[in-house]
Amino acid sequence: MSGQQEQEQQSAAQPSEPPEAEAQPAAPGSVTLSYADYEELRTLARERDEYLRRLQRAVADYQNLQKRVEKFLESVRETLLRSFAQEIVPVADGLTLALEAAERTEGAQGIVEGLRLVEKGFYGALAEFGIRPVEAVGRPFDPHYHEAALQEPAEGVASNTVIRETRRGFVMGDVVIRPSQVVVAKAAAPTDLAALSNGPEGEAVAGRDGEPG
Repeated sequence: MSGQQEQEQQSAAQPSEPPEAEAQPAAPGSVTLSYADYEELRTLARERDEYLRRLQRAVADYQNLQKRVEKFLESVRETLLRSFAQEIVPVADGLTLALEAAERTEGAQGIVEGLRLVEKGFYGALAEFGIRPVEAVGRPFDPHYHEAALQEPAEGVASNTVIRETRRGFVMGDVVIRPSQVVVAKAAAPTDLAALSNGPEGEAVAGRDGEPG
């Protein structure tokens, strides 16, 4: 056998080299990145999350500040209104006195009507600011809204009931600008039979009102 034939036989006996693996096609929409690009993207994502957290904190701080400012402005408004009310409500006393004087004056009906219109407008203006008179007459005495000036017996009226107002009070919402000065009904003192029975007058009263002891 010639040398050429031996070489051909050896080549046929040896296994052939495995073919190179074919490249797998990439999935639709996928992107192939290098490791450096991947790390850069991770860094950018962390920075994005940090900026988002800072933005959320800034929004929350702004909302809290806005609420505090609104609360402060409301407090200032109420304080100014209360001060204004305390300065303006004495005008009501002057109107009341003027009306009473005009009503006692003969031939002053026109003045009375004019003053009543002024008074109506005045109380309407107060109502625009939430200021209104205290309800007093006919109501039980309430030390939060009323200030007792006198106590008087009053027939047919329950004890501790306001029967007259000597100075009108005012409130703004639930805040008392000034309490009403009022006269309060008191119960008639009961007859002290024990004291009356100690003298001649007591015996006379007992003789009239009941059997002598």
